Amino acid sequence: MRDEDDERCTLRWEDVNQPPSQNLFVWRDAVRHRHAVMTLARQLAFRETGEAPAKEIAAHLKEHQSRLIAEAEKAIQTRQGLARWRFKYRR
Repeated sequence: MRDEDDERCTLRWEDVNQPPSQNLFVWRDAVRHRHAVMTLARQLAFRETGEAPAKEIAAHLKEHQSRLIAEAEKAIQTRQGLARWRFKYRR
């Protein structure tokens, strides 16, 4: 008996070479980068507040969000260990 189910890759260069709004690979990488930045910002807030309850950590993150996100983005761009989380899209 012959198997009629034959899966083939239909990905073409024209599909990959799209603007970021239409290219799902760029979108995926941007979302991945954003999640990494927010996770690192939460870790920085946790480190600054010590062993505080979760509500205090969340309040600290909300109060200092712009600074913590900027520090997290800088860390991702400069630290070698975080290189895989960088967003490298260029037009």
